[in-house]
Amino acid sequence: ERADSGSITIAGHDVTRLEPAGRDVAFVFQQYSLYPHLTAYDNLAFPLRSPARRLPEAEIRKRVEDIAAMLRISGKLKNRATQLSGGEMQRVAIGRALVRRPSIYLMDEPLSSLDAKLRSDLRLELKRIQQELGATILYVTHDQTEAMTMAVRIGVIDHGRLIQVGSPRDIYTQPANVYVATRLGQPAINLIPIGLIPDGGGPAGSTTVGARTENLRIAKAANGSANGTVDWIEHLGDQNHMHVSVGEHKLVT
Repeated sequence: ERADSGSITIAGHDVTRLEPAGRDVAFVFQQYSLYPHLTAYDNLAFPLRSPARRLPEAEIRKRVEDIAAMLRISGKLKNRATQLSGGEMQRVAIGRALVRRPSIYLMDEPLSSLDAKLRSDLRLELKRIQQELGATILYVTHDQTEAMTMAVRIGVIDHGRLIQVGSPRDIYTQPANVYVATRLGQPAINLIPIGLIPDGGGPAGSTTVGARTENLRIAKAANGSANGTVDWIEHLGDQNHMHVSVGEHKLVT
């Protein structure tokens, strides 16, 4: 892909017209993309043996063993890729990028094909590794929990356009538009027509109020009333979600 206009700089270097191999970028694929006939060790060592950046075998061994220890797969280095579990394969795929020590890591939904428990564990691992290495990671995800818990800055994209960039807190509490507001928050933000329920007074001329589930209260109001029906209650242990119908509109609090 070539840029239509402008330039792309990584660590202060213009890489707009460089070939991919010259950009000093490492990539982690969504589906591992390991070499099945190679051991975990040889998969990790592969980038360091390429003609473009071949290192002495002693240096390769040290880097591979350091990264394997960091990823807690030291005991699996002699296993072929096909003998590893999904979580171990993903760790090897991440490790293969980490051994390179590039200017930036690109990660394409690297945890999406894992089960929920493993995804949660590896989220913490990746955050720990990122802080230990001081690495820059550009991480693509559709999982809002990953975005909120791992990111220093979030960029929200809609049809190829970058709509808003900010800290997780800013994106959550001060979304630039309805699209951004609906990307984060589970359950999704309530979009309420003005006048449907008593509210704190929307800005003049507004037609819709966005209210997160935690900002919507059922209480005696001083400025009107609304008839609602409780459809069901989700018991989640630490909190309950109450689903309410007011007219044709569904609200969650």
